Amino acid sequence: MSEQIDQFFRADGTLISIPVKPAKKIAVLNHIAKELSPATKYPEKELNAVIAKYHDDTAAIRRHMIEFGILERDGASVYWVSDNS
Repeated sequence: MSEQIDQFFRADGTLISIPVKPAKKIAVLNHIAKELSPATKYPEKELNAVIAKYHDDTAAIRRHMIEFGILERDGASVYWVSDNS
């Protein structure tokens, strides 16, 4: 983990807080997204299980990942890693 974002994570890897500054927020979200396979489509429940390892507010993390183009989703709440991330 980079020094830029390690202040936002506990020693066990869970997220203390979601950064306010966009650059740091994107770095934290990308760190979480590294656990996702670019070749896999994730139903919301599976994605939540991955995100929950880091933070309880899975909906907020998902929204931020969509907002910053890290993830994409379809109308059936299936998510995948964006080609742009």
